[in-house]
Amino acid sequence: MSLWRMILTAVNLVGLRFGGAAIGLVSQILLARMLPQADVGVVFMGLSAASLISLVMTAGYPPLTMTLLPRYYTLGRKSLVKAVHRAVWRDWTKAMVVLTIILVAAYIWLPLNEGLRTALLFGTIMAPAASLIRVSSSVANSRRRFTLSYVPDFLFRPGLLMIFLLASWLASAKPPVEAVLWAAVAITAGVALVQTVILGKDALPDSLRAGRHELGPVVRSRAFSLVVVNGVAASFADIVTMIGGLFLSPDDVAELGIAIRLAAIAGFVIQATQNFVLPDLLAAVTKGDRPTANTLLLRINLIGLTAIGACTLGAIFFGPLFLSIFGTQYHDAHWPLVLFMVSQLFRAAGGMNHHLLSIDGYQARSANSCIFALAVLASAAMALTPHFGVTGMAMAVLIADISWAGALGLQAQRYSGYRGDIFAVLRRRIVPAE
Repeated sequence: MSLWRMILTAVNLVGLRFGGAAIGLVSQILLARMLPQADVGVVFMGLSAASLISLVMTAGYPPLTMTLLPRYYTLGRKSLVKAVHRAVWRDWTKAMVVLTIILVAAYIWLPLNEGLRTALLFGTIMAPAASLIRVSSSVANSRRRFTLSYVPDFLFRPGLLMIFLLASWLASAKPPVEAVLWAAVAITAGVALVQTVILGKDALPDSLRAGRHELGPVVRSRAFSLVVVNGVAASFADIVTMIGGLFLSPDDVAELGIAIRLAAIAGFVIQATQNFVLPDLLAAVTKGDRPTANTLLLRINLIGLTAIGACTLGAIFFGPLFLSIFGTQYHDAHWPLVLFMVSQLFRAAGGMNHHLLSIDGYQARSANSCIFALAVLASAAMALTPHFGVTGMAMAVLIADISWAGALGLQAQRYSGYRGDIFAVLRRRIVPAE
């Protein structure tokens, strides 16, 4: 992929994401204006619970699919492509059944507060359809059908929810939390069904019966490791929201949810650009073409850092003005927002180290870094949030992201012998290997 084509694709995808983010932003503004701040916090927790539960339901296969399928398509191994689909659907179904049983038991017997109970209930109901979207999007990405990979989840889902909220606002109605979350459930189910139908034969295995190749026993442990990896890499805002719900009041969770979701919009620049270049990077690595791989890594790092740097400056100088749109009660989210943006800078500087570890089969090692980062996040949140509130939670996120980026760099160098962060890429550019 040429630099110009990469930039155009990145602009299109990021533009698409920002279009979806703008729609999501309108939804957040409507929620903030229509509902009490505590109810906004419960809605955020419900949506975050659905995201995290659906991530676990996929058993970690979507990110693994984006590394396996492009490789098998490049090599022309159709039987292995079918084996990947069989493994995904078998383990996804098993994980869905087991996890649903566990969550229902938790809802019945755990002494949760009312906000967390509501979040857990609707998260469990919404998760199966949300997990199907994750699976279908990863397959579409592997086939370089980037629009189908991103539009349903990042444009249609928030767009339909915005229409519901806008209709409620125009009707001068203030829907209860349950009505908003039921609308999200119905929208997610509809989007999942339509996306799967459009993807067609690429979305479903031709049969779940055993074939010539059975990859499930071989890749299952790698896939499960990627649940943690993908949670930290792509669903960190939801993790932060749920951890924040343990230490903060629902009002503060609403403030936290606004700030972390705004930062996550910028963070999508990293995720989207890395995902769309991943098939080309995999092809280069599979063919042993290190010069092409180095060029791709340099370009993707520079694009991510430039975009996140601009967003960070915007948060510093225009954050208060932007937050005032939600209401004066959200002004205190300014510096947490800035800290979240700075943490995204460290993620961008970390490059594609977790992808390189995955390509070389070191998902378990990468998962160790993510578990370490989550432990750092929880410990820092426990220490800082009681004293500094939402700002303390933002400080904990920054510490965790720095720890995660550093650990991944060390692991990539140790196990893959090849780092994808900006520092290593520039060093190879300046001092080429002999």
